[in-house]
Order: sequence, then C-alpha cells, then structure tokens
Amino acid sequence: MTMKSRRQYILAVRETTYGTDPTPDGGNAILTSGLAPGFQQGNRVTRDLDSPSLGADQEIATGLYTTVSFNVEIAGAGDAGDVPGWGILLRACGFSETITADTSVTYEPVSDDIESVTIYYYQDGELHKITGARGTVSFNLSKEAIPRMAFVFTGLYHDPTAPVSPITPNTSTFVDPLPVTEANTPTYTVAGHPVKAEGFTLDWAGQVVYRNVVNSESVQISGRTPTGTLTFEQERIGAKNFWAAAKSQDLHEVKIVHGTTAGNIVEINSDRVQLSQPALDDSDGISVMNLNMRLIKGDDDELEIVVR
Repeated sequence: MTMKSRRQYILAVRETTYGTDPTPDGGNAILTSGLAPGFQQGNRVTRDLDSPSLGADQEIATGLYTTVSFNVEIAGAGDAGDVPGWGILLRACGFSETITADTSVTYEPVSDDIESVTIYYYQDGELHKITGARGTVSFNLSKEAIPRMAFVFTGLYHDPTAPVSPITPNTSTFVDPLPVTEANTPTYTVAGHPVKAEGFTLDWAGQVVYRNVVNSESVQISGRTPTGTLTFEQERIGAKNFWAAAKSQDLHEVKIVHGTTAGNIVEINSDRVQLSQPALDDSDGISVMNLNMRLIKGDDDELEIVVR
C-alpha cells in the first residue's frame, strides 16, 4: 500500500527515568511544520578485510540513533500563567520552567539535570519511537512573517511498528500566532534604544551528542554557544552610536516583546549580549544595519523567555 508523506505528526512527553517511554497521549501532540526525521543515524565502521579481490567491505553500525527536526510557531498559551504547548521542547533543550500562577511562565537555561523526552513520530499510521531525546533550538522573528522556533532532537533508535490504533493528536494547547509587525511586536530594543527592526535570529547552538559507551547509551547536551543576528534600520550616530557599541566589547541588553494581549505575549530578553561586526544592507531603499550578537555566559542567565 502506498504511504502518504504528509500524513505525519509527533507527540512528545517528558521522561521521569531517562530513556524509559512514559507513553504519551493525544494531549502531548506538537503542532509542527517542516517535520523531517532521520533514521538509523550513527557511526559506521568498515571491516577492512584482506581479500584477493577488489571491492567494498561490509560496514557495521557501532550504534544507531534517530534525529527529528521541525518548526514550531512562537505564540502564547491562551491564558497568562498557562504552559505553552512547546514548553516541554525547551525543557529538553536545556531550559528550566518556572510557573507564576495566572501571570507567566519563564524559561531560563540550565547546565545540570537537563530533562529528556520520548517522541512518537507517526507517518501514515506507522510509529517510530525515539526515547532519551534532547535537542537544540533556534529562533527567527522576521518582519511580516510568522515567528518560529526550529528544533533538532536526537534520541535513541527503536525499530518502527505498525500500531493497531495510532494515538490521535490533540494540539489545542497551541494558539494561533501573530505575524511580526508594528502592531503585534511593540518592543524591540537594542542597548536600551528602540529600533525599527526587520529581523531577529538566535541559534542556541546546544552541543547535542550521542554517546554509546560500555554500560551507557545516551544523548547528552555538553555545551552551548548561542549566537545570532539583529537587523534594523540604520540609526544616525547622533541618535544611537551602534558602531561604538559593537566596538566596545561591552555587554548590552536586547529585549523583544511579541504580542499585546494577555495569553499570547512572548518576551525574549537578554542583558548579556556582545555585539560585533556591524554591516550595512539595503531594504526597499532604506539603509539597514546587521549586527552579530553573542550571548555571554554568566550564572545560567544569558537568556530569558517569558510567556504571559
């Protein structure tokens, strides 16, 4: 029977014991776009046998893992203080989750005790299970576009199965996103100065590694080097000297607030941003500045994401 590639979705549930499937239900569904799995990844070694004939040697897999990448829209949770449907994904990318009832949910980086998830990937009724998954994320907010997070997860491989009754996804915890516009994105400041912004990108760059050693098979996050780009209309030096800010090597604050109604507001804040390499470009005949940014480590406080 022919299988349909677009009939695909994932579920993700937090593990209480690493690598042990807690069995998700439909409420653990993730609303995604661009879903792309990678099966039976891992190192392969050749036997390099001596032989009287020419040709390729057999390969042996030293360990198999699975990757899955996808995009998720940046939006709130519906009510202030509720956990967004994508919160579990940030936790498995090395973030903590702090809930303030009826007010907000805050995500901040951690260096220890990083959580893991089990991911169910369904394609046209067949199930590929991924346990012990951890990942990394990047953010993109561009003018007149839907803001998105791009996730890449790596987890332990399991042979696919054809379940009798696939779990039906329920994505009701995901709310409709707002495009990045003047009306929907009221705050975008760099070094304390409000800018006429066209874009913001941030690659969290978590170092996600598959480890297969004696007595242990796991996926670990061993580091992070978050970097990104700020794009906004060039300011005259008298209004804000971004050339000097980039040259100084000082740490600056970047603050973005997207959304205006409680329940669908997401803030991205950092006061540990080093700016560098300003460059100029053209946008509709307007001079725009591109600034590279690097988030400098402190006490696990280089980034804060607030949903309220």
